[in-house]
Amino acid sequence: MEYKEVIEELASRGSDRKKPALESTREALEALSRPDRDYPVVLVGGTNGKGSTVEMVSEGLQANHRKVGVYKSPHLVSARERVKVNGELISKEEFLELYRKIESLELEKELTFFEFMTVLAFLYFSKKQVDCAVMEVGMGGRLDATNAAEPEVAAITNISEDHTEYLGDTPEEIASEKAGIIPEDGKVVAGDRLETILEVAEERGAEVLEPQSVEEIGNSYLFDGKKFSIPVEGSFQKENLEVALRVIEELDRVPEYLETAFSDLECPGRMEVIDRMPTYIQDGAHNPAALRKILPDLPDDFICVFNALENKDLGEMVSVLEEKASKFYLTKSDFFLAEHPEKIASQVSIPYEVESDPEKAVELALEEAGRDGSVVVTGSLYLVGNVKEKRGE
Repeated sequence: MEYKEVIEELASRGSDRKKPALESTREALEALSRPDRDYPVVLVGGTNGKGSTVEMVSEGLQANHRKVGVYKSPHLVSARERVKVNGELISKEEFLELYRKIESLELEKELTFFEFMTVLAFLYFSKKQVDCAVMEVGMGGRLDATNAAEPEVAAITNISEDHTEYLGDTPEEIASEKAGIIPEDGKVVAGDRLETILEVAEERGAEVLEPQSVEEIGNSYLFDGKKFSIPVEGSFQKENLEVALRVIEELDRVPEYLETAFSDLECPGRMEVIDRMPTYIQDGAHNPAALRKILPDLPDDFICVFNALENKDLGEMVSVLEEKASKFYLTKSDFFLAEHPEKIASQVSIPYEVESDPEKAVELALEEAGRDGSVVVTGSLYLVGNVKEKRGE
């Protein structure tokens, strides 16, 4: 099969949330002689900020001349975005090569899309002989496919209510699932020091590490007496940066020249400013807690192009955005769990229009905003990805 056909076939497998991904992933890795043990692994879990933290750790290690594998999810436009080495996406040819190798395994059950991509990433990083792999945990942690590895260091960015139908109804229950990535007798950088996380760490004999302390000075940061900036927007990035610096320190050393180390840092779809006239921002904040983190950095009276997944707290997400938004363009991503805009409309108390085509919704919002206004696309990384793909961004 050609690359496009392979991706379509993998995507058709979906992801069975009710079936623990850990067992199937481990079975496949065992059949491949455990490629995940060929290099140190960092698992980054939590509710929000995982992707940005992964990228920061990767950039910091690369500044120390390390070869770093990165695994992230979901992707915005291409599935290849999920698997990178030193910022370079896996090629279509190598993807196909590893696809065939994994498909030739005689496994008890077919791997889901996420399980397959996780196994492929571990295998690719072994082939590329990376010095380290930094993996973004999917949903939860304890039973997540990425947790098939035995991490050198785990990191938990923060905990808030999300995926409650699978992880539990309270922060404590969710924290217990997220803390499942903490290695026995290992180390965990705890951005959120919930009692549950500390208890799990103690049970496993793991050392709990405090994030580094970084001082914010205007649009710059101060660490170890040195001032530097990072080329990504969002005051919330300070928390991610503090976690990332501690992870880097545990694996290697914090680079001396942080301005240079983070000069190529990119976090697509995370407070990404696409244009200034009008101000046009894309952020994949996908739950109320994530929206509350970005809200202080959003302009007043913005026009919001919005969609979220049907399993989210849509009412609360809309309520948060209405604190600053002047109008909604309700639309729909092509992800199968995307909520219909007509259903979201029942939660809205400010002016809105329904435009199911996300590209058209953005065009209408930008036209209405004019040169001096602002437009924010948010609610789902799948929505941001659709917009990027259709607009060629």
